[in-house]
Amino acid sequence: MTAFFYKKIPEYQLNEFIAVRDAFDNLSNVINFIEIINTCAHCKLNDYEEDFDLVMFSGEYRRALIKKSDGFFSMAIPFQVLDIGDRISLNLDNFGVEVSGQFISIMRNALETSRKSNFSHEDIVLSLCENFSLELNEAIFYYDAFVSLVSEDHGYFRFDDDLANENGKFHPRYHFDFFCKNSSSIKIGVDKPIDINCFYALFDSNYTKHYLRK
Repeated sequence: MTAFFYKKIPEYQLNEFIAVRDAFDNLSNVINFIEIINTCAHCKLNDYEEDFDLVMFSGEYRRALIKKSDGFFSMAIPFQVLDIGDRISLNLDNFGVEVSGQFISIMRNALETSRKSNFSHEDIVLSLCENFSLELNEAIFYYDAFVSLVSEDHGYFRFDDDLANENGKFHPRYHFDFFCKNSSSIKIGVDKPIDINCFYALFDSNYTKHYLRK
């Protein structure tokens, strides 16, 4: 597994990340993450630095890890990651398309339309035709790509240092939350803050694993 660390990402781009409550929120964050990778090659670090903003893991396990003020959150990257030297290129292989600025804009439009129209395929396709001057077959192609991404196993989880809501063993200050929806989330408490080594242990099969002791 290879890790690409980024630092000094513009604040306005980091502020585009949103709280995740469903698959649409997760895809919105994935798209924002990829846009940062595409536009901030100058922010990529040569080596690990403790005060990084985000990291992209590639290889067998492709994941994004974003640092926030009170912890981290992470999700799977549903794209092929190619290191071509001066920049990172991402592709949606099963559709044979590069994740370009246009692709990102189209996916954002599909996300916005989905939220407004209760995921109507007709409304999404029509919006793509009208806003991007696409032919019907092109709009359907991008709609299929959008559905594929929304349906992907998002692998979302986060780590929080939640002092404000700490409540003994019922709501530990340091904890992991797995899954998006509150109705299906899983919370696991830990004794102390974590660092990047914990994520290597979680993501990379070559690292020894942590165990739940209780």
